[in-house]
Amino acid sequence: MDERENDDKFGSIASIIRGDPYLGSLNVEVLEMEKGHARLVMPESDRVLRHGGIVNGGAICTLMDAAGGTATATVNTGKNQVTIELKVNFLEPVKKGSMHCSADVVRAGKNIVVVRMDLTDADGRLCASGIGTWMVLHEDRFPAHTG
Repeated sequence: MDERENDDKFGSIASIIRGDPYLGSLNVEVLEMEKGHARLVMPESDRVLRHGGIVNGGAICTLMDAAGGTATATVNTGKNQVTIELKVNFLEPVKKGSMHCSADVVRAGKNIVVVRMDLTDADGRLCASGIGTWMVLHEDRFPAHTG
């Protein structure tokens, strides 16, 4: 794939993230993307806080899944993909500020992609680490929603 094709593919991936209703409601954005790597941010929001003023684990998992899926999409040779496993270790509470998640492909096979993700808080502290597995779909079993 030449540089122009990469730019087109990566632009398309970023537009999918921007157009996703759920991720959009959380203002998730792609900060970096290259083959096998992605870094996403979720800005600070009271909507993701749980009792005690810390970020809900579901919000952390959402950002990690989105980052891992974005990294997967950069190497996906099929038509779509789905998360089939996501393991997260919560290391430190996220109290306030934006969260960043970096994701790097560990191995990309024809049908399975394994990705490692690290999530940091606004101060750069490692707050969660995880690994995920995505299945590449060679037939698009989940076409875009049209209505």
